Amino acid sequence: MTLEELDRSYLWHPFTPMREWLAEPPLVIERADGNELIDTQGRRYLDGVSSLWVNVHGHAHPAISAAIAEQLAKVAHSTLLGLASTPSILLAQKLVAIAPPGLARVFFSDSGSTAVEVALKIAFQFQQLRGLSRRVKFLALRNAYHGDTIGSVSLGGIDTFHRIFQPLLFHTLHVSPTIDELHQAFADHGHELAAFVLEPLVQGAAGMLLSPPGFLREARSLCCKHDVLLVADEVATGFGRTGTMFACQQEGVAPDLLALAKGLSGGYLPVAATMVSDVVFRQFLGLREERLTFFHGHSFGGNALGCAAALASLDLFEREQTLANLPPKIATLRARLNQKIAHLPHVFEIRQKGLMVGIELRRSDSQPYSPEDAIGARVCRIVRRHGVILRPLGSVVVLMPPLSITVDQIDRLVDATAAAIVEAASEPSPAHSVPLSPPSQPRPAPLRGIFLVGTDTGVGKTTVAVGLLALARARGLAPVPFKPVETGAAPDPEDALRLRCAAARSDLAREIICPYAFSPPVAPALAAEQASTRLTLSELLAAARRAAAFGDFLLVESAGGVLSPYSEDLTAADLAAALGLPVLLVARNALGTINHSALAIAELRRRHLPLTGVLFVDTTAASTPDRAHNPRLVRALTGVPVLGTLPFLPHPTPDGIAAALRLNLDVDLLLPTLR
Repeated sequence: MTLEELDRSYLWHPFTPMREWLAEPPLVIERADGNELIDTQGRRYLDGVSSLWVNVHGHAHPAISAAIAEQLAKVAHSTLLGLASTPSILLAQKLVAIAPPGLARVFFSDSGSTAVEVALKIAFQFQQLRGLSRRVKFLALRNAYHGDTIGSVSLGGIDTFHRIFQPLLFHTLHVSPTIDELHQAFADHGHELAAFVLEPLVQGAAGMLLSPPGFLREARSLCCKHDVLLVADEVATGFGRTGTMFACQQEGVAPDLLALAKGLSGGYLPVAATMVSDVVFRQFLGLREERLTFFHGHSFGGNALGCAAALASLDLFEREQTLANLPPKIATLRARLNQKIAHLPHVFEIRQKGLMVGIELRRSDSQPYSPEDAIGARVCRIVRRHGVILRPLGSVVVLMPPLSITVDQIDRLVDATAAAIVEAASEPSPAHSVPLSPPSQPRPAPLRGIFLVGTDTGVGKTTVAVGLLALARARGLAPVPFKPVETGAAPDPEDALRLRCAAARSDLAREIICPYAFSPPVAPALAAEQASTRLTLSELLAAARRAAAFGDFLLVESAGGVLSPYSEDLTAADLAAALGLPVLLVARNALGTINHSALAIAELRRRHLPLTGVLFVDTTAASTPDRAHNPRLVRALTGVPVLGTLPFLPHPTPDGIAAALRLNLDVDLLLPTLR
């Protein structure tokens, strides 16, 4: 029998529909070289998912191979139950040195699931040993995935993986990743929680869902306030995947427990670790008769070969400056995704954090694919013909290459993925006889609303937005305000909260209306940079679509002027073009506005953006000679409709601004938008 026949005769593959597997010849990997896998026929494939998110420095790295061989010549494994071993001691010391501050002890196991399971049991026993017998519940994020052991599955919220096991699980509370909902969960249940468990910044198996900026930091604060342990599951996000050694470091957070696996050994051997703070560890110190012992263990916990591989991997981070070399790779990957994939039909959203990427596919009408369509699996099947290995999460195609990937390989990865998406989207669906829309058909804009942009900052956009929201409500619409970024938001994004009030949408979390709020009163690109965040088109589009789902009219208030930067390669005009909404240009009615307005209009026209018209705003009570002439001259110079001028209102209210708009503007020009 061939290897392929033996596989189909004897193996049961994880997370694999076996009837489908048995119907096709399997791809058998025989060896690897660098960032490539090589099959039994000698064909090479770029490892686009790091062999399920584990490989860090590439395959067959001589330094890691040599470290394993050297340890193998000494001892392959000895138990940590009642004995110590050299590699586990040295690895524990190294992990404590590089981990977020306060994590002082290491408990070894053998997989991400067991690392989380250990954390759950430690957190539960910790609270019981303190005499807090009511603290028996756990809080996790909706759509959570933390592994496949019973405890880690109990935290999970993905029906596809977890529904069948419900009778075996303990009850877990779940919360959406919004700060408002998190506050409510702690207010309601903080007194009975043992721990809050989350993947920091990115929910991996949920489809690379990104948490809003500041969410992790707020979780740390609430856990401290309510005496709840914070457990960070960095099985997927650890060891450079998000751009830093650990994702927690991007928000300056030190958890009470940290679960590690996957990239810990560089992807060579199954090694996992649960790190705990000294405060937690000391609760378990005592004599045998005090019954403080943590009764949990794994036969291969702290395996000598695995620890040797992990030590070699961590040494490579230093010697090869792995983290220092990541930013240009991350930027290149982001740029290539935006250039070659973001605007493809059927690409609904690209979510990226570091080298972790999820590409969500939907039908040409933006409706989700059904599970029977297997669109993600089809893309991953096709992309193999282009020499790349990928793995889907439902309709999300995941890219997570090794940190050692080169710029040329990034181009190869993105080109192959783009080609596979186009081909898969044009194939007849296995669940439907009617073919999908061809890739050449432009995707209709799914959003309804208006995009407000200024000729500059401080021109009165928020005041206009407040009035338009009130007008929209008066016309029977359910408006949703969306201010992608607000700077100078200390302590709160006041403009965004003002918009929420004007729309009468107190039901919406602040993060829905304003996903990015920064304290420094500077340009969005600079504020994001100072917060170690990068604003991307795909993330802003995703946030806009999430907001739009809560109503039938999306009012977007952009930051600053038409070319105000969200990042080095993203402006307000880029966002307007991607959203496809009609644009309303707001101009300050003062000296200099003619030039500013004409330049802004020229840029909007150059980009072929749908400009509804210009609205002037008297931002002060002081009258100047030019005010009466500015609208006329701008209309004459540009030919763009001027809707009118909103006069200065000393005490603006939503209804008052709406009344002033009706009185002073040609509101009929806005009716196609507001109907």
